[in-house]
Amino acid sequence: MSDPRLPGGYDPEVEAHFRESRVNSLIHVNMNTFWSIAIILLAFGVWDAFVDAANWRSAFLVRVAGAMTVIATGLFQKMPGKGAWLPTLAKFRLITAVISSVIAASMLDEGYVYGVAGLVVIILTGPYIAIDSRDLLKTNVLLIALLMPVVFAVAPTQFDMIGTGVFVLLAIAVSTLLGRVLESSHRRAFSLELEQHRDARTDALTGLANRRAIQERGRVELKLAKRTTVPVSVVLCDLDHFKNINDRYGHETGDAALVKVAAVLKAALRETDALGRWGGEEFIAVLPATTAPGAREVAERMRAAIESISFPGLAERTTMSIGVATSQEINDPVDEWDLLIKEADRRLYRAKHDGRNQVVSD
Repeated sequence: MSDPRLPGGYDPEVEAHFRESRVNSLIHVNMNTFWSIAIILLAFGVWDAFVDAANWRSAFLVRVAGAMTVIATGLFQKMPGKGAWLPTLAKFRLITAVISSVIAASMLDEGYVYGVAGLVVIILTGPYIAIDSRDLLKTNVLLIALLMPVVFAVAPTQFDMIGTGVFVLLAIAVSTLLGRVLESSHRRAFSLELEQHRDARTDALTGLANRRAIQERGRVELKLAKRTTVPVSVVLCDLDHFKNINDRYGHETGDAALVKVAAVLKAALRETDALGRWGGEEFIAVLPATTAPGAREVAERMRAAIESISFPGLAERTTMSIGVATSQEINDPVDEWDLLIKEADRRLYRAKHDGRNQVVSD
């Protein structure tokens, strides 16, 4: 799962999942936060009035223009189907607000440095709109690249220019530290979510998918099969006389046997197949794009594999009975899944009733 080359040690697939999760979270959480940026931008107009009562109105018009741009982009992202624009527009709003603050401050005859200090607050919102530290770094680099020419153009004196640069760099330094802390928190939460998701769908003993996960997978495969008109098969397996193993050798030996059965069955399947523990000594395999004859061949391979191995702590070999069912015409994937399970279970019962250690597929 982990890869030290990537932030957080995730492998590429999990890293992509993390970033997708963060984007979705930003869209969900930050849909209305553009109002905060607009309010912050306008609120510093009061400070402008305090430091330069003669010219603050001209500066406030610039702040109003910036705030209107922020609000317009915010309302745009709230339109149906436009939510995916939020991560990009949030960065645009951040840069717009910072540049507006600098231009507004430049219109003050007195107190430029005091007026421009307000951009620190705006820059510190960066970590809350970034996907991760890399995304925040790109945002800050873009911010500096766009802001510096403006500062050179509007700063009243060289001292003011340097002062603005110091404010910006200090704000970005704090923003970067805050961003790393937030990213670490997001990654811990994401890892915990992954772990909980895995535990909720994994059989603790065998490491296979549990009943819930297999039901979800089966219905997904049937939905795909309905669109592609390919068959889906289910193989339901049951270890013969497993109760005798537990009674004679104990549950620890029985559990060890189940773990080995899981490994053997998994080795007999394709990578595209799904294997799970259905309950007790029952196992189930979902075979996408597999016809009835193909499913029977797979089931026979599974049965033979179990029959041919020895189990640690057992003096005798064990066998497995199997029922196989294949989807025909799929109307409702949920109903079809229930029908497949019932048919596979019925055939499994026949396999056990007719002498065990066999496959029944019709």
